[in-house]
Amino acid sequence: MAGLADSAAGQPESALSPTGAGFTEVVNVEVVNIDVYVTGADGKPVLGLGPDDFELRVDGRPVPVSNFYAVELRDDELFVRRGGEVEARPLLPPLPEDPVEADRLRRAPPEIPAEHALHVAVYIDNYNLTPFNRNRVLRELRAFIREQLRPEDMVMLASFDPALNLRMPFTNNREELNRALLDLEEVSAQRLHRNNERRDLINNVNDVNNEESMENSPGMAAAERAGLTVGGGASFARTALMAYAGSVRNDTNLAIDGLTRVVENLSAAPGRKAVIYVADGIPMIAGEDVFYFVEQLYERSVSLIEMSDYDMSRRFQQLAAGANANRTSFYTIDARGLTVLSQSTVDGQVAGAPGQASLIDQIQLTNLQAPLQLMAEETGGRAVINANRAMPDLLKIADDFRNYYSLGYMPAATAVAGRYHTVDVRWKNRPRGASVRHRRGYRDKTVESRMKEGTLSALNLNMQENPLGVRVDSLPAKRRPDGNYDVPVVVEVAWKELALIPRDGVHHGRIQLWLAAKDERDHATEPHLTELTIAVPEDRLGEIEGGFWRYGLEVTMEAGYHDIGVGLRDDIGGRQSFLRGGVDVR
Repeated sequence: MAGLADSAAGQPESALSPTGAGFTEVVNVEVVNIDVYVTGADGKPVLGLGPDDFELRVDGRPVPVSNFYAVELRDDELFVRRGGEVEARPLLPPLPEDPVEADRLRRAPPEIPAEHALHVAVYIDNYNLTPFNRNRVLRELRAFIREQLRPEDMVMLASFDPALNLRMPFTNNREELNRALLDLEEVSAQRLHRNNERRDLINNVNDVNNEESMENSPGMAAAERAGLTVGGGASFARTALMAYAGSVRNDTNLAIDGLTRVVENLSAAPGRKAVIYVADGIPMIAGEDVFYFVEQLYERSVSLIEMSDYDMSRRFQQLAAGANANRTSFYTIDARGLTVLSQSTVDGQVAGAPGQASLIDQIQLTNLQAPLQLMAEETGGRAVINANRAMPDLLKIADDFRNYYSLGYMPAATAVAGRYHTVDVRWKNRPRGASVRHRRGYRDKTVESRMKEGTLSALNLNMQENPLGVRVDSLPAKRRPDGNYDVPVVVEVAWKELALIPRDGVHHGRIQLWLAAKDERDHATEPHLTELTIAVPEDRLGEIEGGFWRYGLEVTMEAGYHDIGVGLRDDIGGRQSFLRGGVDVR
């Protein structure tokens, strides 16, 4: 796929460029929804609360709740409370006697309001998992999806191994999901290699440090390969540490990149989003435990201040902030369950440093669990740690999916795009032992970031939201001298869906058109923006009534099938659509 190129072909005569001054600025303020999960001292959801039971603070200041609803799922009905009104909606229509048709209706997603929709992304981090731990959790996840998620809940499956792999786009077909999860049990998991690398590093440094076993020891052999002699143990330890920590940092950055892509691609999904992230932990500071290990053996060989170069906390905080901006909660699972201090054996102890091995293992444990807790706590989700069975916690996650409150407020019209806002929700008469969870903050998105992320969501995950009724089509491709093809793409939307502002006898409009394409090898272009202006003279309004605004542009592509993601925003009306099309280039 070579790239994208604009062409004005297909633009109607009525879409003339305005000749006067700039457009009138229109400020569109969207309601910010904060999902709140309230549990009592017994851990069960607390139901029946109203807007007066909560106090919402943004950036430390109380703000009025403009929109409130409470959602409770019972049996086959969705109960929605808006203020004092209760509305019950059946999630499944009455089933016919025909068993085949009844089964089809059970599988088909019922029509529910977009703000109540739930999209769950199951993310299996194979690069940070051992096969046994992963497969044990996968068995419980299959049961959770089959028994706890409702027919209308949409689920996708992705893995990191070591690149992001979209294994199943959003679907409510539980049989396909079950097969995809079973297939994952046969995929290689890489954490075992990292665990062995850490163990060998500690053993080799221990051997080099032990003068009595220096000769003919594995550690001595490692030192000799590094060009060091006896007495050079500090240099050997530092060299090995920096190589290890750098490798872990690189791998962790790749893992965070994959998670970030998933969160960004969830942008266009309506309603609530949840990411169930499964790993044997992921380091907050790359190699933190080994830094402490080497520092205790050779105090002058390394400074703990150097760990700041390997601190990934800022990236995890940015990941959580991005999730909050997309109304996405993290539910993280430490697949190791209850862990033991593996270095606390007699032969694993360091001479002259009793108890050091246990301390180092404890540092490792805390370091690997810290990001799981941060991602969950910052986004209002849950962290499942130190549990050999995940199902009891998965049932609590199911309670979150079924029962929640949503507090909406109108931010100031002067809000600055890109600014981060802290959020605090308080239950005014909270009894002892009860808890209130919600996302800790959110960042005001720019229109550009919303459109980019929405276009990528449509392209990569088929997350389509099309209130404007946009349509996209392609015309026959034209072969280029370089062997690629110019493919004319036509985008159209009904004139009645566009907002036009009258000024000086002309009705003006403004449109952002975003387009990205992806080939069969998953090679994708970045979303490409075309900014368009519309000017329709007053005396020609009757001509466009009932018709369509159209715009054509050319996309340069290689031969083969390509997906096309389209984002269209009516800047004046403040509405946008995201959709996906396809073209087979021959």
